[in-house]
Amino acid sequence: MQLALFVVIVAFVHLSCEVQSESSPKIVGEINNLPNYCKENITAQMEQRCHENKFHPQLKEVNDCSFTCGDWHNNGQTMGTHRQITYRKNGTPCGYSRVCINGKCVERCNLDFNA
Repeated sequence: MQLALFVVIVAFVHLSCEVQSESSPKIVGEINNLPNYCKENITAQMEQRCHENKFHPQLKEVNDCSFTCGDWHNNGQTMGTHRQITYRKNGTPCGYSRVCINGKCVERCNLDFNA
């Protein structure tokens, strides 16, 4: 009886660990200051982009000017990680008076005037 109870407990612990591994992505930077509906919309677009690649199916991390798709796994025998970083286009706004340039959020020092 004790052995059966032990097996059941181990099975539930294993399942609970698997559920925890599929957590929401880590979101850092100015994107956290956006309204929730906007942040959720942007995150959904990034998740969709990740799901299009069967080798990097999960959105793992979101920064101001990049996001990381990948897969982190640990099946008890082997552990592995693989990822792909996608950078936002240069000139994309990433904060108050800031834009993405080469994957980094930098101050916007020049002004654009419409003639």
